[in-house]
Amino acid sequence: MGSREEKHGMWHGLRPNALAGVAVLAAMAIAAPVAGASITPTLTLNQSAGTAAGSTANLGVDLKFAPTGTDSPDDMTLNLPPGLLANAAIDGGACLTTADLSDTACQVGTGTVTADAFGYIPITTPVTFDLVPPPAAGDLAGLAVNSSGTQIGSTADVKVRPSGDPDGVGITIDFVLPDSLYGTPISITEISSTFDGLRYPTTCPSTPQSFGVSVDSYSDPTVDTVTAPLTVTRCSSLTYAPAFTVTAARDSADKQVKLSTQIVQGADQAPSSSVSLSFPPAVLSPNLAAVEVLCKSLSAGNCTPVGSATATSPLYPRPLTGQAYFTGSTSGLSLTLVFPSPFPLTLTGAVTLATNTTTFSGLPDIPLTDLAVTLDSGAGGLYQTNCLKPSGTANAVLTDQNGDKTVTAPDAFTVAGCPGSGAGGGSGPAVTAPAVTGLSSGHPSLHFTLSAPRNAAKLRAFTIELPGGLSFVAHRSGRRATVRGVRLSGARIKSLALSHGHLVVTLRSAVSRLRVTVGSAALRESAALRARAKRIKSLRLTVLTTNAKGKRATIHVEIKHPGL
Repeated sequence: MGSREEKHGMWHGLRPNALAGVAVLAAMAIAAPVAGASITPTLTLNQSAGTAAGSTANLGVDLKFAPTGTDSPDDMTLNLPPGLLANAAIDGGACLTTADLSDTACQVGTGTVTADAFGYIPITTPVTFDLVPPPAAGDLAGLAVNSSGTQIGSTADVKVRPSGDPDGVGITIDFVLPDSLYGTPISITEISSTFDGLRYPTTCPSTPQSFGVSVDSYSDPTVDTVTAPLTVTRCSSLTYAPAFTVTAARDSADKQVKLSTQIVQGADQAPSSSVSLSFPPAVLSPNLAAVEVLCKSLSAGNCTPVGSATATSPLYPRPLTGQAYFTGSTSGLSLTLVFPSPFPLTLTGAVTLATNTTTFSGLPDIPLTDLAVTLDSGAGGLYQTNCLKPSGTANAVLTDQNGDKTVTAPDAFTVAGCPGSGAGGGSGPAVTAPAVTGLSSGHPSLHFTLSAPRNAAKLRAFTIELPGGLSFVAHRSGRRATVRGVRLSGARIKSLALSHGHLVVTLRSAVSRLRVTVGSAALRESAALRARAKRIKSLRLTVLTTNAKGKRATIHVEIKHPGL
């Protein structure tokens, strides 16, 4: 948290006019009272800006300290309740790479700090709070206290509490507060703040969750904790319409199957608290030989992954990538997804062999627009097929965070690579797992996977022709028109360009498979499409590809069950 000398010097960056009369105060030092011990914090929240679940609203936080003599608060931690989240994606994520205190681009709050010099002469300083690069490895971000473009003291650590934390998965902010200014002893008596644009939780428990503050003082290391209830309303009004897709491909040398699942939904929807995925046993059966890669202890650090997971959140500028492990014991199997910092999440799904089902429960209240899990094939693959029945329907049963909405999302699929399946060994590239979300809210997003046939030339470029009612939002980049909000997984973008209303994407290097996400910032929805969103059964997408040998192909695909 910093050395004692660092703490004492924290406010030396303040401009002299912020504390007029410091020299006079120093001359009065002889009259200062003797320092006492211990401080008592009190906390008040101001939620006048709104309390709606899942909304973005400002939150006032007023902290008062009742010091004895000249004692002052030292280490202070803000524990935000689960689901009350800061947006680390502001300014396109630039705030996490370069500190900029010169303007409001990275400003996330305002406030005032009040301190008593020598324990009895009040001084008040206006400040802003700015998002800056993480001060330590594993942090989500840093938070700087800014006075007129100059940082006051060290950067606060903004962290995500990990899965299993007693306070739940949420944001923690660690501050170190000063007790001197220009060599003059000060005692902080109040920090009045307004944090801008916090994303509210999507649960409305009968007993509200608590916003907590823990603090000790310079004269007393005993930690004192104070809490205040956070009111959240209108949870049942949130939209909940996740879409589920699945793809499977059998190995050419054995029966094992590479299985990919994806859940997509709009950024304004409620996240899921539980997800149960079931696969038809006649099409996909458990590979009992996978017990050889069973991980009995993740903490041992020697387990072999059986797949990977990718999650995309509107509150973070980059997709999160984790590993999948086959865990548990023969009496209780599970599939565990492990994501590293800055979102240290461990999601465990109970595996029921009798029903060929994996159920994840207790998922954190974090908005995800895309959650994709791919289980590898090969000797340790968890699923296999004999191709006697290559096609079937998988089911996802999903429940929202508040527990009052459940969606059953079936998806028909065919195992590629089975004789007569018409896939895997085909002659042309394929679009799989296509999905559109956010139509009814006016914030549409498009997702799909693009892959080249096995043993064929890799993909070098592709063009997207959108379904009717959707169009790209053009931005000028020099003399060319391009779009923002396009992300690729498994490939890197060399260039984006608009041609006759279609998006042309050129890759830095050719790849065999990639996942494409076109976010709501890149798309415009017609009023007519939005008006009939709830009645649409399918949308038609066209993708034109060019491989590394210059061969072109056109793919037409129907997007069934578009998400609302």
